[in-house]
Amino acid sequence: MKRTPETLFEKIAQDNEIIQYFKHHSMRVMYLSTMLAKKVGHYDEDLRIAALLHDIGKMGLSKDILLKAGTFTQLERTIIESHCHIGNVIVRKELGKVHSAEYIRDHHEDWNGKGYPRRLVGEEISIQGRIIRICDSFDAMTYDMRNYQKTKMSYSEAFNELRKCSWKQYDGNLVEEFISLMNDIGLPYSWYNKFDETFVKRIYSKIEGMEDLL
Repeated sequence: MKRTPETLFEKIAQDNEIIQYFKHHSMRVMYLSTMLAKKVGHYDEDLRIAALLHDIGKMGLSKDILLKAGTFTQLERTIIESHCHIGNVIVRKELGKVHSAEYIRDHHEDWNGKGYPRRLVGEEISIQGRIIRICDSFDAMTYDMRNYQKTKMSYSEAFNELRKCSWKQYDGNLVEEFISLMNDIGLPYSWYNKFDETFVKRIYSKIEGMEDLL
């Protein structure tokens, strides 16, 4: 049976506690990235795959480090930053998806060149990687509690944070497109865990095809 991005994701999530922990986060990031990429005219299947599998490289990381309460040591931070490279290698070798692997590798690069793993600057970063970066950050701010957060941000607080970091961490033009998209679809706070018929109709108008959803 041919391995697909979905079967790879489900297999690793089933067998790995860390990927299971981040499973719903990964799916939300896939939905958000799909909508934003379609809005700005840069959607393709490689983008969807990369957004779904952007955290797959965390499968080799220690839970004690990744979910640690408090500040990371420099060594711990270096270990965590390795997940972009690990994800890149997994997707290249397991799926043969060179472009998806590139976008995964790029999804923690910063516009100002202070991101990782390659310290790329501005448009050196793939636009797909920049899209995933914004959607990943927004979900972490508003929904997916991490060790460095004590409270979740409201959407407006997250929008302010994205704007504050525009042209530093994020592509500022994409930030504005993302905020416009979120305001347009009216993302409910319980959007992933609670069925909302009105919202589902709006999100389908942005995603367009069932093939974009798991």
